Amino acid sequence: MIAVTVCGVICGLGLFFVIRPGVLSSKAKLVHEQFEQGMVWLVRRSQERHRADLAVVGHQASEMVVKKLTSLFVGVLAGFGLDMFFYLTGVSISKLIGVVILVSAGVMGFFLPDSRVRVQATRRRQDFLHAFSSYLDLTNVLLAGGAGTETALIAAADAGDGWSFAEIREALTRARSARRSPWVELGNLGDAYNIPELTEVAGSVQLAGEHGARIRLSLSARADSLRNRHMGEIEAQAQAATERMGIPMVLLFIAFIALIGYPAVHLVLGSF
Repeated sequence: MIAVTVCGVICGLGLFFVIRPGVLSSKAKLVHEQFEQGMVWLVRRSQERHRADLAVVGHQASEMVVKKLTSLFVGVLAGFGLDMFFYLTGVSISKLIGVVILVSAGVMGFFLPDSRVRVQATRRRQDFLHAFSSYLDLTNVLLAGGAGTETALIAAADAGDGWSFAEIREALTRARSARRSPWVELGNLGDAYNIPELTEVAGSVQLAGEHGARIRLSLSARADSLRNRHMGEIEAQAQAATERMGIPMVLLFIAFIALIGYPAVHLVLGSF
């Protein structure tokens, strides 16, 4: 009863503040506006990240909608099947728990494609950064051999294969067709795929070229930075995997102790 009363008071205050904003003080209005701006920024940021994930994976928005609806339907069917299993096996559950299971399964099914796309996009970004560091090394080698900047960029892109080098070649082709700097197009590619490292490298190298600095040194430094960052991520993942490997051993040890100690505990408790 107390919980229902508290929820009613909170909902009533929320409706009062939404319907009649004039009764709010100036400080409350400022807090309310900042909260709305923060929520709008979070929603916009989430949408941009989701569009970038779809672009990296190569999915269209319409395909994603179909997958989400299909996964929602499958989740609802799975929840309904679980409720029927409980009913047929004689497990007594309330209607509220059955509805919660059904809704939870539907929500999980609806957001499952987003989770898969996010994981795939993260892996593709890591692969792209690894390939891009190799691309910078190849470009640096060609520049050291006396090739021009544009020639070295194109030749280094043609030397590799895979999705990452294909995207780099397409970006260079667009830059050559639009008569723009290759680094500008690579920076746009980083913005479209939400790869800030690529945008930073493109901006710094373009700035170095505009100010007459040595592009080779800039490329070499950026390639080393990307490589060190990638190695740090690999080491962190390896350490996390090593820590997870110890969990089954701990659980097995606890089960072994429980198995050995159960007879003694049972005898002690039975003697009373």
